[in-house]
Amino acid sequence: MQRMLDAKKQETQPKQRATPEQVLQRVFVGRAWEVYEATRRQYPTVANRLFEELAQLVLTGQLTGQITGEQLYGLLRQIGLDVRLDTKIQVLDHGKLKSLGDKFRGG
Repeated sequence: MQRMLDAKKQETQPKQRATPEQVLQRVFVGRAWEVYEATRRQYPTVANRLFEELAQLVLTGQLTGQITGEQLYGLLRQIGLDVRLDTKIQVLDHGKLKSLGDKFRGG
């Protein structure tokens, strides 16, 4: 009797669908999240659709393995999205990290 009630409860409760972020968390490694965030900021509508499709591919098993930031960036370039990433070059000088500009200024 209790099992039947539990089964009915599960049927009436809507199943929660995993968000694309939760699904992609399984496969994104390295700087993939940085590329992901930059894409969402610069191309919000396209990014929503693209990352939903990627998540669907992961869920169906058509996309296996890990996705690095470089691979994601390459995919975005192939489909015509020129995602601009924040680039910082830092140099270790006498035990301190300095920007390249500071290093050239003599600071």
